[in-house]
Amino acid sequence: MSNPSWCPACEESCPDQPDGMCTTCGEELQPPPSFANNESSTTSPSRQAHHDPIAMAMLASSIQNTGIDATSILPIVNQLQSAANNTNGNQGISDIASLLPPEALNPQAGTSRHRPVSKRVLDYLKRVVLTGQSAELFDAQVSLFDARDMNDMSLSVSTVSLKLNAVPGEFGPIDNTSRKAAALVICSPRTTKGGLSLDTLNEISILRQHRMPFVAYVERGDGITFVQKALACQNAGKDTADKSGEKSLCCGVIVGNAGIAKEVWPYVMQDTKNEAETFGLYVPVVMVRRDDGQKIVQWAVKRQSTGVLQYTPCQIHVNSKEDHSCPVCAECYVAGATIVRLPTCGHVFHESCAMMWLTKHNTCPYCRKELPTEDEEYEVERRRREARDSGGGDNGAGGTSFYG
Repeated sequence: MSNPSWCPACEESCPDQPDGMCTTCGEELQPPPSFANNESSTTSPSRQAHHDPIAMAMLASSIQNTGIDATSILPIVNQLQSAANNTNGNQGISDIASLLPPEALNPQAGTSRHRPVSKRVLDYLKRVVLTGQSAELFDAQVSLFDARDMNDMSLSVSTVSLKLNAVPGEFGPIDNTSRKAAALVICSPRTTKGGLSLDTLNEISILRQHRMPFVAYVERGDGITFVQKALACQNAGKDTADKSGEKSLCCGVIVGNAGIAKEVWPYVMQDTKNEAETFGLYVPVVMVRRDDGQKIVQWAVKRQSTGVLQYTPCQIHVNSKEDHSCPVCAECYVAGATIVRLPTCGHVFHESCAMMWLTKHNTCPYCRKELPTEDEEYEVERRRREARDSGGGDNGAGGTSFYG
């Protein structure tokens, strides 16, 4: 009979001890598993080798990341399992490695996450130094309420019927105050190209007669800058009785992220021409997602379908982000920090965090959206895959034209 030299707790051999106790955990030693149930057998293991499920999952993931065809993985796994069972799980790592194809052991082989972003794209990324007025430091919401008759001029609202997340533009006023509730106006044309229609101006005129402030809804597109859209609404709401010409009943503008085949979100509106300061924009401007913009329009249409002269109360809230942090380092963004916004998905990171990742991987650290690489062969396949996923052609999203 074999001397007890196997620790069932540690599941490993332990040198023979006079007291029969494991030197690692103190468990009582037992005969090795191959003799535990059948002392006459010296060649067949009494049980199959123990497989760590986490280790097996990591191995499968590593092989999958190499891009090896799945049909070639199964025979390898079966061979590994057979070899492990025949040696009672005591096969050395070098023996197991010899069964794998060379690319399975190469971390650079066949996986996009190990391809760095092309230098041209890295140079193209816009760096922004945050200030106390940067949109990245603020959150915005748009609240809509049930329609009410025009003769009900009370703007006190108690229950929000629809609340939508928004992103403030990097121009106009940004503060921590909630704009008072006002009437929602769906502008026509939505992009304000050619100016606001007569119907929209008449609607604003009625509100002006009642001294009622309004929030205008417009949409992105048609080559009209965000500031120009907001200025059209601000000017339409100016009080003709105010001789200074500075006061406007327009107290906010909502921009729907429409007019593009594939939405990039979050999207931060910018004023690259400095039009806000030049032409005196003083109303806040926020953007909502494309689907949320359609909800706003549908809400207004429901109100108009009643045939009664009504208005829809709307409110814009802008608040500081107290817990908005970089997904890589988990540190909060603060004024003075330099950030990078990725063009493919709009996610924001500290510049140093983004560069540390993108010089090794061609994916967004947060959502894994891919960016271009220097690998021409891989780029052909990547662009073909993106075209297939988007239905073909250039989708026109803000992040697909990397080079301007």
